[in-house]
Amino acid sequence: MAKSNKLGAFDIGMMVLSLVAVINICVLILADLPRDVRSYLLFMDTLICFLFLIHFSYHILVAHDRIAYFKSHWIDFIASIPLIEPFRLARFLQVLRVVRLLKQTRHLALPSLKDRIQTTLATMMVTLVILIGAAGLSIYLIEHDLPGANITTAEDAIWWSLVTISTVGYGDFYPISTAGRLVSVLLIISGVSLFGVISGYIASFFITPEEKDQLAVQNRRIHRIHDQVEHLQEQIDHIQQMLVKLTTDKQQDNAPPNQDK
Repeated sequence: MAKSNKLGAFDIGMMVLSLVAVINICVLILADLPRDVRSYLLFMDTLICFLFLIHFSYHILVAHDRIAYFKSHWIDFIASIPLIEPFRLARFLQVLRVVRLLKQTRHLALPSLKDRIQTTLATMMVTLVILIGAAGLSIYLIEHDLPGANITTAEDAIWWSLVTISTVGYGDFYPISTAGRLVSVLLIISGVSLFGVISGYIASFFITPEEKDQLAVQNRRIHRIHDQVEHLQEQIDHIQQMLVKLTTDKQQDNAPPNQDK
């Protein structure tokens, strides 16, 4: 069976996360980082790996030929294993493979993005991961060495970021600086927007089939009415042409004959 090269919205989302993971790995390998920052980046790498494993597991479960799928995507599996340093480097190969596939199938990838629900959920997932990572790291770098700060470790920053973006707001960790509060405001607004959109699409998932059926019935009725209107218009035009012809013939019959002088 020929392998399908069609990319879905979540596949493209995984490609974006692969790029983020590669940047993360480059920073971990090349930069001399404090222990807490390194722990934070390792946590984000593990979170992204967890999403990779879910994506890979789903595709191998729904594949018609699981062995063939594994043979063609084994790099994805190796790159998705967290906590093993050499395997992290496999993500460079994963990104190159996905980018090459995207170039080859860009005419197939764009139609896949027309699936509104999948595209939105994939975008929300990628945005959520990036926001949690960026906001948590930012708040740690801003707050950890301030006098009186209570966000002093990577674990505190991760917990604060998760609680804030979910708008739960336990209040156990909070920023004390103006810059930290600005990051909090942006994260809260983003969290409210993201979860509002996700909730709306989850709700629409349950009612969409019925709405689609109703919309299909309405579209068929509209098409029938449109066809009937066009048919009536053709009949009216035909009648008008007949009336014009009858009027012309009657005027010619009633016209007085020409008399020679």
